[in-house]
Amino acid sequence: MNQVESSSLEHRLAQLYSRINYERQSRITPRSFKLKNMRDLSQRIGNPHLKYPVIHVAGTKGKGSVTTMIGSILSSSGLKTGVYTSPHLETIHQRIAIDGQLISDEQLLEVLDEIQPVLIQLDQEAELDKRRDLTFFEVTTAAMFYHFAKQKVDVAVIEVGLGGRLDSTNVCQPSVCVITNISHDHTKQLGDTLDAIAREKSGIIKQGVPVVSGAVNPDAAAVIALVAQAKNAALYVLEQDFTITAENSYHIDSSKSCSGGPICENDFSTSGRVAEESYEHRDLRLNLLGTHQQTNAAIAIAATKLLTQKKDFQISDTDIQKGLASAILMGRTEALGHSPLVIIDMAHNVASIAALIDSLTAQLSNWQTADARKLIMATSREKDAMGMIRLLIRHFDEIVFTRYLNNPRGKSPDELLGIATRLRDQMNLATALAVEPDPQLAWSSIRDTASENDIICISGSAFLVAELRQSVLDSQSG
Repeated sequence: MNQVESSSLEHRLAQLYSRINYERQSRITPRSFKLKNMRDLSQRIGNPHLKYPVIHVAGTKGKGSVTTMIGSILSSSGLKTGVYTSPHLETIHQRIAIDGQLISDEQLLEVLDEIQPVLIQLDQEAELDKRRDLTFFEVTTAAMFYHFAKQKVDVAVIEVGLGGRLDSTNVCQPSVCVITNISHDHTKQLGDTLDAIAREKSGIIKQGVPVVSGAVNPDAAAVIALVAQAKNAALYVLEQDFTITAENSYHIDSSKSCSGGPICENDFSTSGRVAEESYEHRDLRLNLLGTHQQTNAAIAIAATKLLTQKKDFQISDTDIQKGLASAILMGRTEALGHSPLVIIDMAHNVASIAALIDSLTAQLSNWQTADARKLIMATSREKDAMGMIRLLIRHFDEIVFTRYLNNPRGKSPDELLGIATRLRDQMNLATALAVEPDPQLAWSSIRDTASENDIICISGSAFLVAELRQSVLDSQSG
């Protein structure tokens, strides 16, 4: 590929962020998504996505966790493993990693410089044909494919951005497909029923490629089974082909730290039969809060078992133990510091909020004995705010509603307050409710009035977590 004169990374990222970015828009329709542009772009940069085996991961809840866990297991086995997730929290580099190392400034600039001639060419053709330009996610996905090929990864684990069937990542030709749990989210783009959403997610299933499914809803599970059957794809289902046994020994050890916060010890076992292999893994440990993460880990293990049967890869029991224990998921039920304990979570729909509440109330040993349980919440306009608040409000003594500042999709905190006030009155609760439009001021007000025995939670959106995570870390280290 011809290179153009190198530019600064700041300039290249400014070009990238000037593109249509559906992560920053709420008015998105199914017509917004087409794979033709992505196929053209991939072909013109040499089809890098075909140069390594891929595990492709879709789903409503847990797909980022499963992607990260699979990547950690594969890296622990000695395989050079690329991992692609979205959205990022603080920097775009967090989307693209190899063996846990984020793409560097130099590598990102080099990739963007090398694909720039193709981007210019395709944008010019789009203008002539009166079509939209390449989007932010299309270019970012192409950069990921290209970087992984350039670095000669042994395998890549790729998370779907939105949906599945028409997602930019769906040009890949996977060795294994994974569909995690499915619930209502992005209904304007994917449909307002679980079977419609499942059909979009099932669009990643390819002819003859095995599938691991964590979908427990009967309607969603039935759709996935039908699509897999039509594609002659072997299907392995949670609670049918593999199961989990929780050890019920979860606790937080505040005397140790990992990724800026206390160590979480979440023990479980899993067993199953995938293709011709029966397996049992006991005494597994996650440094992650929540029984839902045990489910995600079991799905990740099943996927790696399928990969070893498709490819000549060796993954030992020790690799699985080590990989899961070292998996770090920023912003996903992440414990940051203690006295007071702060939990940040990217939950942004009813199902993920329910999982968060289960983690806090059922597994956090000091939840009931805390002096006060406080929440900072913001969410996007298109989300089911009432459904989320209905679940949250009965579990917190104080809620401060805010609005993230770096994305225009945020819902008015006054609207959130109105919803919460009506629900509080209907439920006859005593939850203290307040509004602070600036998220940093919301954090400051909660932090400054908290006792050492309080629990503070920040949730409702990845965008809110992105804006507050570093502030929480700074306050804990200070």
